[in-house]
Amino acid sequence: MHFLEFFTIVEEDRDVLNPVSPGALDRVADYAGLRDGQSVLDIGSGKGAVLRQWAARRAITGTGVDLNPAFVQNARQRAQDAGLSAALTFPHGPALDFTPDPAGYDVVSCLGATFALGGFTEAARWMTRHLRDEGAVVIGDVYRRGPVPDQAQAEWWAALPTLEERSDEFMAAGLDLTGLTVSSRADWDHYSSLMWAAVQRWARVHPDHPDRAEVLAKTHESRAAYLRWERASLGWAIWVGRPAQDA
Repeated sequence: MHFLEFFTIVEEDRDVLNPVSPGALDRVADYAGLRDGQSVLDIGSGKGAVLRQWAARRAITGTGVDLNPAFVQNARQRAQDAGLSAALTFPHGPALDFTPDPAGYDVVSCLGATFALGGFTEAARWMTRHLRDEGAVVIGDVYRRGPVPDQAQAEWWAALPTLEERSDEFMAAGLDLTGLTVSSRADWDHYSSLMWAAVQRWARVHPDHPDRAEVLAKTHESRAAYLRWERASLGWAIWVGRPAQDA
C-alpha cells in the first residue's frame, strides 16, 4: 500500500495530525504573536486544523501545503464548512516545490512534517528565509526522553535528539527560542487511540481489501511499540522563535 493511502486510513479520525491539544495550539499562536491582519504559511498542513483554529480566533490569512491529496481535499472542505475558505488556501504538492509569497509571512509553521523540508535544522532555516520582519517560526517534532530503550531500534534512537538537543538545534539555526510547549502522555494516548479505532473500523468495513492484512499488521506493530517503550520514551514538542538579534 502506498504510504499516503496508509496514512489516509490511520488518520481518518484525527483532525489535528499531531499529539497536541487545542489549548496548546492557542498558546503557540500567542507565543508567535499572531494577530488580526497577519499571514501564516503552514507546511505539512494535513486537514488544515491548525490554520482553521487560528483563523477562527483571528482575522488572518493562511496557506497550508500538503502532499496528501486526500488531506488537501479534506482541508478545503472543512475550511468551506467553517466559513473560512476566503481566508485559507490549501495548495497540493511537495513542500519544496511550493513557491512562497516573495513578501513573506508573519508566521511560518511546520508541525510534524520537518522531513518535507529536509529535516529539523533544514526546515528551521527554510522557514526563516520566508519570514517578514519580526515574524515567527513554529516547529513541532519528536524528541527522545532519557536513554535509548532496550527494545527500540538503537540506530534510530541513538540519533534522535533530546529536548535540550532539539532546542540547541533550533537556536543553532539562527533563532531565539521564545516559546515552548511539550505534549503530555495523555495527548499521546489520545492521538494513538484515534489511529487504533480508525483502523479497526476500516478493517471491519473492508474485509476483502487486498492490503487489509498489511494495514492491520503495521498498526498492531505500532501499537505494541507504543505500549512497550514509545509512550515512556518518545516526546513531542513545539518550538517557537524569531531570528536571533545580534548581541
